[in-house]
Amino acid sequence: MADHSHSETNPVTSTPHGEASPGTGEAAVRGVAPAADPKQPVAYVLAEYSTPEALVKAARQVYQQGYTKFDAHSPFPIHGIDDAMGIKFTRLPWFTFFAGGLGIITATLLIYFTNKEWYPYLISGKPLFSIPSAAPVMFELMVLFAAITTLFGMLALNRLPLFTHPLFQSTRFQRVTNDKFFLSIDARDPKYKSEKTIQLLTGLGAEYVETCHKEASAPLPWAFRTAVFLGLLLAMVPVSMVAWKRSTYSREPRIRVIFDMVSQPKKKTQTTSTLWQDGRAMRPWVEGTIAKGELKADDAFYRGLKPGGLNAVAATTVSMTNLVANQDGAAAPATPAAPATPPDPLDKLPWIEDFPLEVTPELMKRGQERYNIYCATCHGLGGAGNGLVSIRAIELAEGTWVPPVTFHSEGLRKQPIGRMFHSISNGVRKMPGYGDQIPERDRWAILLYVRALQKSKYAPLSDVPPEKVNQLTDVAP
Repeated sequence: MADHSHSETNPVTSTPHGEASPGTGEAAVRGVAPAADPKQPVAYVLAEYSTPEALVKAARQVYQQGYTKFDAHSPFPIHGIDDAMGIKFTRLPWFTFFAGGLGIITATLLIYFTNKEWYPYLISGKPLFSIPSAAPVMFELMVLFAAITTLFGMLALNRLPLFTHPLFQSTRFQRVTNDKFFLSIDARDPKYKSEKTIQLLTGLGAEYVETCHKEASAPLPWAFRTAVFLGLLLAMVPVSMVAWKRSTYSREPRIRVIFDMVSQPKKKTQTTSTLWQDGRAMRPWVEGTIAKGELKADDAFYRGLKPGGLNAVAATTVSMTNLVANQDGAAAPATPAAPATPPDPLDKLPWIEDFPLEVTPELMKRGQERYNIYCATCHGLGGAGNGLVSIRAIELAEGTWVPPVTFHSEGLRKQPIGRMFHSISNGVRKMPGYGDQIPERDRWAILLYVRALQKSKYAPLSDVPPEKVNQLTDVAP
């Protein structure tokens, strides 16, 4: 095919492969450019257009002719080119959607089998599996699966990565990022016929048409293959060393390349030390000493005991030991008696009856706030033992939950305030001690609010201020 305005140049001839090939003359404005390797079969036919309107018109005609494997190339997006080419909506969102669903299912099954089947640890009557607790992991895996699938799905649908392309053989195609517009038809298209396709593109106003041939496959250079092999071999060295170190034992310290905060100048629990003669890093208590600021000599405030209460604690412990031990020389009983409940040694301690600090409205308000944070979950807002955790545990009926006592029982209403302080600090029955979490002053504030709850349930009407009486009765003023 030759350009109608320059018919004397670049005649089109036939090659042994049955494809159009240029003559020996100079390439015309509209014709077939010399191929990089004419012995290779044609891969693409490339047509050049000068305006985006011409490219859109050519793309629409090519699509209407039944071509499906073609593409348009432009230095900027062109409105309407997708419809002209008949491009359908991408399948990538479906890949992302199903991958996100797979991430949710994976997280759900992982948490279910880990918490409920493989390691069923019951903690405070909480369910072994619940959707709200699994939601963060489900969300994270959904995002992870969807993001990875979107990335690799995009690469697969675009057949990437491509390190070269037949269109790069064309020197004119380099202007596609500047001021020219191109339309390429894949030679694998069922409608592709060499001369017929070239005539179609020329008739659609192409300023220049050329064929791009497939590149001849050549083996990789020996030096490159050797470098890749040596690189892979060297990459296995650190992996092998890590595997070897993890499967063997050594008395030498581990090698730290990046220290950060992993290795610190301190001694950890149950480690050795050369600083002390016995070689132990953990030091026993030094008799007769106490850490600075940890004396806590006020028995009433720190332990709920009357002055000298620590001596009473030691004496009670000794008496309880003698009580439970068998006395030497005692005769065995003739008949077995029913086991009696051993007395509680805490009942004999000198507990204080009054608060060891000044009672103020601010302390009461602080106690209500701390009570709602630490105590209401089990004991309930009113102290009746009907907190949300307790209600849920009773509904599950798993047999391991011990319901909390109500603060309105006669035993707790008459119990010394110091004994209640001991229960909060050290725990009682299933309730753990809160001495490490709640400061002493806040513990007393909580007990002040508990006393207020107890009094509110059994207080006579005469204790209520006159202006508040109408709020508690149905009698009109």
